[in-house]
Amino acid sequence: MLAPIDFIREKYIEPNNLTQDFLVKALKLGKKTISELYQHKRGFTIHTAKKFAKFFGLKAEFIMMKQVEYDLANDKNSYDDIIPFKELSKNQKQENIAKWILSTINNSISDPSQHYNSKDLQMILKEQDMSKKYHYAIVALFKEVDYHDLLEYCEVNDIDIKNLKRLYDFYKTEFNVKEIESYEWLFKEL
Repeated sequence: MLAPIDFIREKYIEPNNLTQDFLVKALKLGKKTISELYQHKRGFTIHTAKKFAKFFGLKAEFIMMKQVEYDLANDKNSYDDIIPFKELSKNQKQENIAKWILSTINNSISDPSQHYNSKDLQMILKEQDMSKKYHYAIVALFKEVDYHDLLEYCEVNDIDIKNLKRLYDFYKTEFNVKEIESYEWLFKEL
């Protein structure tokens, strides 16, 4: 990609036989500034872009856009350590929905040491752990937690709907409870 100064040199400076010394005087810039622009040791700033634009009858925005395009094309940084906002919001959504579900489950457990946590939810829904220690949470998931919240939790945590169906079937069988219409409808096609 052509550096902005090279574009200006080809279109305006060289055809008019302008020297660096002439530009220093005409643009009221230091020799070092012009020299470093020519050597690609610096790019245009708003200050220098406005001066070049005024002198050559261009728009400063045009020169700055050329500079931005050039800088972006030559930037070799990958920024792998930056987490995309979409993923951040997914992580936040995962945390929020987990907190909401856990608050519903833990609401009637008076001893905080007995409260379930996010890892417990993962064990129940993703790992399919239906051991005795999770029975209260499983009952609360289907009896107390809103159907839509549970589905959203599964969606944002990439939990296969078949896992939820197996858990629901276990809930119905193990606790001998009536069918829940919304879940029956959801699992009808599976």
